[in-house]
Amino acid sequence: MPFRFYGSIVGLRPEYADRYRVLHRHVFPGVLERIARSNIRNYSIYLHENILFSHLEYIGEEYDADMAAIAADETTREWWQLTDPMQFPLEDRAPGEWWTRLTVVHGGREPVPSSSTQAFRHGLVAPRPERGEPAGSLLEGIDPAVSKLRVFRSRDRLYIYLEAGDIAMEPLGERIKRALGLAAAPVEIEEVFHTDGATAGDRPPKKVFVSGCFDMLHSGHVAFLKEAASYGELHVGIGSDETIYRLKGRYTVNSQDERKYMIEALDCVTACRVNRGSGFLDFEEDLHDLRPDMLIVNEDGHSPAKEALCRSLGIDYRVLKRIPHAGLPARDTTTLRTESCIPFRIDMAGGWLDQPFVSCHCPGPVLTISIEPTIEFNDRSGMASSTRRKAIDLWHSAIPHGNPEQLAKVLFSYENPPGTGEVAGSQDALGIVLPGLNRLYYEGGYWPTTIESVYDEGVLSWIESRLHLVTLGPRIRSFRVLDEMRVDREGARALSVAAEDCWRAMLARDARAFGDAFRRSFEAQVAMFPLMVDEGIRDVIAQCGKDALGWKLSGAGGGGYLILVSEDPVPNTVGVKIRRRGTD
Repeated sequence: MPFRFYGSIVGLRPEYADRYRVLHRHVFPGVLERIARSNIRNYSIYLHENILFSHLEYIGEEYDADMAAIAADETTREWWQLTDPMQFPLEDRAPGEWWTRLTVVHGGREPVPSSSTQAFRHGLVAPRPERGEPAGSLLEGIDPAVSKLRVFRSRDRLYIYLEAGDIAMEPLGERIKRALGLAAAPVEIEEVFHTDGATAGDRPPKKVFVSGCFDMLHSGHVAFLKEAASYGELHVGIGSDETIYRLKGRYTVNSQDERKYMIEALDCVTACRVNRGSGFLDFEEDLHDLRPDMLIVNEDGHSPAKEALCRSLGIDYRVLKRIPHAGLPARDTTTLRTESCIPFRIDMAGGWLDQPFVSCHCPGPVLTISIEPTIEFNDRSGMASSTRRKAIDLWHSAIPHGNPEQLAKVLFSYENPPGTGEVAGSQDALGIVLPGLNRLYYEGGYWPTTIESVYDEGVLSWIESRLHLVTLGPRIRSFRVLDEMRVDREGARALSVAAEDCWRAMLARDARAFGDAFRRSFEAQVAMFPLMVDEGIRDVIAQCGKDALGWKLSGAGGGGYLILVSEDPVPNTVGVKIRRRGTD
């Protein structure tokens, strides 16, 4: 098939280099399809010293028309809205160009028929030589393993694209140096994108894997599965009945056999299996067995642990937004369960001061917010889920009307009957029952001496917009945070001061002061209870917290959720909805 090839360059703003790399590992499928339909093949982009070099082959007959079709494509235009701000055009571009078209110096050999020897792509760059352009004969006989060799020039550099078998690049670079009359051998540069340009019908479909509970199958599940199936051949792993009980603290409505049957009945699903493992990453063994090209999760199913596992296995990892089918309401399993109205709780600062063995050293506040069950938070994840189950035992589907503090006392007593060994702190019961933002002041007892509540809509909305939860997975059942504790007056005072500062910052809507006090409260907790964190959690904090104003773990730590304070949206995190007064 006759073809032409092209080389182009454009600048890349250095602050966007990492983002550009990541983005080009996750190119929109519609963009790739448009590239293929416009007869582009073997398209690569390389990066060197803030310059992007592209090489492509064109197999069509109407190049300008095919390029115009790309420019008119809606999906491609959306893609360019992401990439164009990262780039800058170079001074020597022609009028109307964004990428500067390079001049072809040498075309080398035509493509050779594929053989058993794999051809590897390489991009190289070198300063442009002072003497004239080389004749074609200078490049003959460089190496028989080289099947393609194209040389382009810009105002001050030569850009080289070549394909060769498994060959040592250093001696090949020396031979190219001599052939082109270069002062030094060309430097190999980083490939940040490649597509062969095959259409979806020309290449085998990607193998896509999703995993979840999928109990009480609803329209939200179907919308997620259909979107995941648009990326390739969809394989679904479901948690076993035992795994879900351990994670959620409840039995499924439908057994694993029923759930598997219903998932397999969907046209968009290729196959369904019951995951062979247990715990938060119960599908790890299945990933090794299935070897999918891609793992897809929804936004509240994302976790750094899943992303790291995929990275270690070379599996693409994608996070989808919860988008209901047009005209249908948003659905999740939690909102369909009868107990869904019972809230969860987040301890914002001062946690542990509700235990007398801490506040006896220094009194201070615990700050809590009551959280609507907008997602199904995992059991043993620091969201007062154990206390919430007791509330469901008592009140079934909703908190009854009545004096909130008295209702919280009933719940606290029900959770801690006479003879209880380790008494659950009262902030759990109060944090669930009391709406809004609450300051619970403890002075050495199990119950706070004063309770101050804030229902101001401006304050509550401000807090909601600045909290972002990263899923870590539940604590293991053998976790004992009280081992190795070091509680003293200095530690309790640091916790109390940080909590007071956090309270004032939230009321003042001072984001930086809020983040700082939020973090200091957590650090004071860890100083007294070092087992709240381990090396894995510290790694996640280092990765996810670097751009945040503050952070802490939910509850007593050991897993659960990393809560970030940020004024900007944080990708792949879960938001919260604070329960307002009068919503029961």
